[in-house]
Amino acid sequence: MIVDSHNHLTKYSPDASQTREEMMQAATEIGLHGIVTTDHYDIGSITAYGQEWVFDPVEYCEDIYPHRRLPSRRQKDDPPGFLCGAEIGYIPEYIDRLNKLMTDYPWDIVIMSLHLVHGIDPFHEPEKIYKPSLEDTFREILEVIAESAEMMPTANIIGHYDYFSRYGPQEKSKMLYRHAPREFDHLFRIMIKNGQALEINTGTVEKLHLNRGYPLEEAMPDAEILARYKELGGTLISISSDAHHTNQVGRLVPETCAWLHKQGITDYVWFEERKPIKGTFEADENLLTALDKKS
Repeated sequence: MIVDSHNHLTKYSPDASQTREEMMQAATEIGLHGIVTTDHYDIGSITAYGQEWVFDPVEYCEDIYPHRRLPSRRQKDDPPGFLCGAEIGYIPEYIDRLNKLMTDYPWDIVIMSLHLVHGIDPFHEPEKIYKPSLEDTFREILEVIAESAEMMPTANIIGHYDYFSRYGPQEKSKMLYRHAPREFDHLFRIMIKNGQALEINTGTVEKLHLNRGYPLEEAMPDAEILARYKELGGTLISISSDAHHTNQVGRLVPETCAWLHKQGITDYVWFEERKPIKGTFEADENLLTALDKKS
């Protein structure tokens, strides 16, 4: 019964390979309740892919909307719901243009994500971003994410707050609450005030597990981060695979739900027409332990 709120299509995101039809087939096969296409919109960002990470929003909406189906209205035997969204990369120099983009088009979901720091991509030039101390690195990152949440208050989801865990030079690069407690608290207070959801991004979980050698349960987000978010009054959790390819659709979602269940979290949200829709999931609490023994 999960709506996967963060996915990419090859036609609009230069780092993706799946078509809409392929993504929907994968969502159907694994039994997702719904899925959202949220393609990259990073103004001024030219990467090794050789093109700016933007798309024509008019063309995009005209292409996506004829296939749109609300997960909240899904009936038995219907295909998974399908929603139209965007993942906007925070570039402070373009704040007015980004805010206009959010308000001028009929998105279901807008994800605000930080992919670049001072115009630098952590994947291609990590040495220009990461400091010797994880604490110093993550404090700076979280300060910028908090700025993005404050400057773009109508964004629905703050995407992969732990994105920079993926590419740090340290062998164990997972972001922890203790790395930046003040910065986390500041970010969470802004998000809670704005009604913005905290994204649990299973793409980060997978990269920490496969690339950094964390056992699966340890690759999950720091439990203290979730506990503090809840303590401050946060209630909006979104679940996202951040799939760019068909084999990533719904990746580690059952395992992540099992982990969330252990943290006392059984509710999550997706958005339709920018309004939060509450979902509830059940999870086998033994799933993580069983899979971890195999990993």
